[in-house]
Amino acid sequence: MALLGTASRTLAMLSANSDGRPTNPNVYINASNTSRVTTHASRQSLRGSLALPHGNGKQFAVAVFTDDDNLASQALASGAIAAGGSSLIESIQNGNTSLSSIDRVLATPKIMPNLSAIARLLGPKGLMPNPKLNTIQPKENILETLASQMSGISNYRTDKSGIVRVSLGKASFGIDKLSDNVRELMNEIQAVKPENFGKGKKGSKGGAGKGTKYYLKAHLSSTQSKRSWLVDMRTVDPTSVFFMSSTR
Repeated sequence: MALLGTASRTLAMLSANSDGRPTNPNVYINASNTSRVTTHASRQSLRGSLALPHGNGKQFAVAVFTDDDNLASQALASGAIAAGGSSLIESIQNGNTSLSSIDRVLATPKIMPNLSAIARLLGPKGLMPNPKLNTIQPKENILETLASQMSGISNYRTDKSGIVRVSLGKASFGIDKLSDNVRELMNEIQAVKPENFGKGKKGSKGGAGKGTKYYLKAHLSSTQSKRSWLVDMRTVDPTSVFFMSSTR
């Protein structure tokens, strides 16, 4: 972990080499935010999806489960790596369709009960469709959702340490676009803040007491380096007057 800095200055540093020249444009810039949530409490766990204003620069292989043959054909024509109903489920069960080639999964509500047959295969890989991730959609919304999931809509969830990790985009995005993405991410984390969070005081039934901080720390990093950079929390806290400010 390196020294504390504002979000904008850290983004500028990660987007350039030590001599000031632009870094490899294909390097990804990542954010990790630690909040005071107790992940074993389901009401506190943060999980969802958001469309960053400039995307995250990634493309994902998406499979679609539907019992509508026509919709399956349209999904394949629109770029889905696999689409279908019982035949696709059976193919996954038999090992003919490898889950290692699938990044995300969409499904219509009607076919969800059928996915119980492969839930033990999908679940550990984080591929089970989930309404919190908007990956269970009515037929009329599948193709639109497919396009957004393929083009890099960002899914997030807190890990067991209360950390949310999200890719903000490529270094080639530039500071302004990366800053917009940070702003959108942190506004999202603020919007889904649990009413009660943290373990609270011993003997209390609720979460944290009055004045307890929701955000603990935030880091920015790049895939070019093993180091992460601690960011001045005031500059990424939407409730702070210093939010996304370059002033310390």
